[in-house]
Amino acid sequence: MRICAIGLRGIPDVMGGIETHCENLYPRLASIDTTLDITVIGRSDYVSPGRFGNVRVVSLWAPRRKALETLIHTPLALLYARLFLHPHVVHLHAIGPGFFAPLARLLGFRVLATHHATDYDRPKWGRFGRWFLKTGERMIARFANDVVCVSGTIEAGLAAEYPARKEHYCTIRNGVPPAASTAAPDNILERLGVTSRGYVLAVGRLDATKGFHELVEAFRIAAPAGLKLVIAGGGPEGDGYAAELAKHASPDIIFAGPLPAALVGTLYANAALFVHPSHMEGFALVVLEAIAADAPLLISRIAPHLELALDPECYFETGSVKELSERLATGRFDRLRPALRKEILAEGNWDRIAERHHAILIKRDQPRLRKQRVPAEQESSLPAS
Repeated sequence: MRICAIGLRGIPDVMGGIETHCENLYPRLASIDTTLDITVIGRSDYVSPGRFGNVRVVSLWAPRRKALETLIHTPLALLYARLFLHPHVVHLHAIGPGFFAPLARLLGFRVLATHHATDYDRPKWGRFGRWFLKTGERMIARFANDVVCVSGTIEAGLAAEYPARKEHYCTIRNGVPPAASTAAPDNILERLGVTSRGYVLAVGRLDATKGFHELVEAFRIAAPAGLKLVIAGGGPEGDGYAAELAKHASPDIIFAGPLPAALVGTLYANAALFVHPSHMEGFALVVLEAIAADAPLLISRIAPHLELALDPECYFETGSVKELSERLATGRFDRLRPALRKEILAEGNWDRIAERHHAILIKRDQPRLRKQRVPAEQESSLPAS
């Protein structure tokens, strides 16, 4: 079975929740079933053509303007797939690329869609952007053969809004990466001017919905004694929010920028506290990464975070600078109970998650595969990019 993934910037080591999801999922899928031929179509600014283990990576041109990436790259990728890759299944990631689910069906593909977040709720989008994303959600609900939601909150919302095909929706939460080493490759702690257990950590895209401005304000009000604040992540070039946030940089408030996964893993493993003040998530991979590293947690009380059912003291009221500053001021940061952490890590095992995706992929029987066989001469002439 040939599978083509579309809607992500690329793999490996491309920062983003969807990219991390795909980097963990596809190599495992290909290992579970060696008859799967998996290709990821990435965007030219982020990846080069080649292979990532047992997964092929194609680099296809995309416009440099972020607002146009999905709008232009997705239909180009679908046409490329039809002309050169001949997949049986197209796996669309996120509701923006989901806008083109009808085109994917028209081109003869079976469509698996993964709903990662209700992106139309982000305040950065204007009227057209919100319409486009909301329509994308409607298109996957109506035209995708199967829809995977990364949280029960997303599936419940989708089923409430589009109940006619709710039997095609399921929840498969994001997985937990392996625990990071406590070693410090590239001397990242020294470069940032921090010591082990000497900083509060936040990780994510510099976007207003992440609430980093509230964390900075709370930290300035009540910085825990002897601790600095490190925020790892980047924002779009020329973004006003990221630029405004950066004005608060100081010896005690450090913006580390986007970092490779190994370095972020080191930051998790050595943090005195991990804080995630986000106002909206599909299902926050960064929280799972912090749990995997056994970092103490303080996260906002939003529905996807509450699905983890952490101890009550791990949560604070979303958007409350007052409560967050009071919690920081105590300087008492506890790790999860070992039994609860073990349970979360077991549920978030990527091998189990890959097996659940595999079950969805193979539930359609072999006649369709025979019908879409590709002549050997076409298979041997596939372009590299």
